[in-house]
Amino acid sequence: MEISKSSDPYLTNLVKEDDNEEALNLLISRHSGIYADMVKKYASKSLSINEIYDIMNEKDYVIYKAALEYDENKAKFSTHVGNKAKYICLSKKTSNKKNYRTLSFDSIEYAESSDDLHPNEKCEIKESFSNIMEMINQHVDDRVKVIFKERYFGGERGKLNTWKKISEKLGLSAQGCINIHDRTLKEFRQIIKKNA
Repeated sequence: MEISKSSDPYLTNLVKEDDNEEALNLLISRHSGIYADMVKKYASKSLSINEIYDIMNEKDYVIYKAALEYDENKAKFSTHVGNKAKYICLSKKTSNKKNYRTLSFDSIEYAESSDDLHPNEKCEIKESFSNIMEMINQHVDDRVKVIFKERYFGGERGKLNTWKKISEKLGLSAQGCINIHDRTLKEFRQIIKKNA
């Protein structure tokens, strides 16, 4: 059977079993519309244009993660993707209400220039950022340095750089970059937990 005519559950299994890029691209092609519709429905009135742009920029990655987590006994894949998009929008809205700051160069600049923060908070932000950058720079896999720096600091106007651009720079597939990124994040979390 031609892969383009395969069912969503079959394609998700191909992605789970061997990171099949053709299967993933078919899923992305089929379900980008539902993702965009859900973002439009749940983000248009509550999030900024830049936040919506970031969520849309994550579409391929979200569909990839959805494929890995998909259970065909619970829902159709399109419903699963729609729920993922909805959750991302609602989570972003909630985090905005909590005035959550992402640790980035922007937060460092904010920490240095803000009069709203206690000196201890400024030190904590700078120290956290410094520790994370040190872990990235000291990692034995040089690809990690490229992936994290390109992903979080290589985009235009403070945006996340796309997996596609990063993969082209490294000569890897987008999925390969995502896998290295996620595996390294787990390592970093374990290090931080151990040292806490």
